[in-house]
Amino acid sequence: MRRNRLGMVCLMAWGMVTGVLGQQPAGRQVVEAAEQTLLSLGMEEIRVAQTDSVCTIAYEDNIYRGTYRGLAAVIEALRSLPETEQAAAYELVVLDDRIPRLLLTLPRQTAALEVSYDTDEAMRRLKGKESRNRMAGRIDVVLYPELFLQNSWLDKLYGVAVNISPAIQMDLWKGAVLTGQVVLPVYTNMTDFRKYIRPGVITLRQEFRLPGGVSGRLTAGNFTGNRMGVDAGLRYQPARGRWLVGANVGLTGSSTCYGGEWVVSTWRRVSGSVWGRYNEPHYGLQIDLAAVRLVYGDMGARLDCRRHFGEVTVGVYGLFTDGEMNGGFHFALPIPGTKRGKRRAVRFRLPEYFAHEYRARHGGSYGDELLGYSYEVRPDENGSRGYDAPDFVKKEILRIVTK
Repeated sequence: MRRNRLGMVCLMAWGMVTGVLGQQPAGRQVVEAAEQTLLSLGMEEIRVAQTDSVCTIAYEDNIYRGTYRGLAAVIEALRSLPETEQAAAYELVVLDDRIPRLLLTLPRQTAALEVSYDTDEAMRRLKGKESRNRMAGRIDVVLYPELFLQNSWLDKLYGVAVNISPAIQMDLWKGAVLTGQVVLPVYTNMTDFRKYIRPGVITLRQEFRLPGGVSGRLTAGNFTGNRMGVDAGLRYQPARGRWLVGANVGLTGSSTCYGGEWVVSTWRRVSGSVWGRYNEPHYGLQIDLAAVRLVYGDMGARLDCRRHFGEVTVGVYGLFTDGEMNGGFHFALPIPGTKRGKRRAVRFRLPEYFAHEYRARHGGSYGDELLGYSYEVRPDENGSRGYDAPDFVKKEILRIVTK
């Protein structure tokens, strides 16, 4: 009897030991498989942690175009792993300049995935994990095509300027990017600064994120619209992200080529806006309404309405400042090539999108009183690049992975 009891105790102890030893390699196997999968896809700043049955992964995608193609590729790669190397559920945190941007929760059933802006808890689980394939110091050389059209003369149908504007973009520390751009005229029938080789966007940009869905940006340098100075912005986005609010303020001076010389002025012009956004999920509409103070002191409101057709974005806008109306349209079209090459020390590439905004009125009071002037702090600012509404991202991912 004692021998039987002793045998049962030994058998139970052996079962517990082998069970524990069996669980540990399984956890490591899932983590290692996830790391190798993302490395093979060319993702950067990869961190992986296993908690119970959930595998949490953070990564930066500098390979796939847009906000959702990289997520779809990661999902398909993880779900193609052998069953023993898959977690029961995944949390995927997408980084942008190493700042958390989106969280995708992937259960066993892919169709039940969820997307939100609430990355705080997932990032806490990754605290202390070492990053693989770091991106600091890597350089992209990007060749931006530019088109300018203006209709305000009686002696010509349109003023036209076509430029090629190469930019060097270097990743520095977390959230920081250094950009240097030069504008090379290809063709113009205008006689102002547009006929000269001139500086483009030359900036140091610092992005940051605070707990609770608050994110911000601080930029200093040379901007578009012939402006130079500093610009700061904040925005708040709830987890589901259909409504967003934000504000920005800038202090700038003129930065223009006169007679082939680069001439800058004192930074004394204050501009800014307070804005709200609604992302309509059914038709992919994005509606932005802003109260604005523009570069030369005119104040009013701007309304933008965009529709997102996958990676193509088209929209119209209206601007009312100092009692004068203006408006126009804008679009962003994907440049062919859904994937870029893996980054080494230096990579040459085209931008992800070609974007253009057309303004109806340039002359009259808008020209004489300098109304409606604004600027951008990035050379790649457009309606498609940063669009990450959770409902839209989920819809497009499911369209790809359930083909």
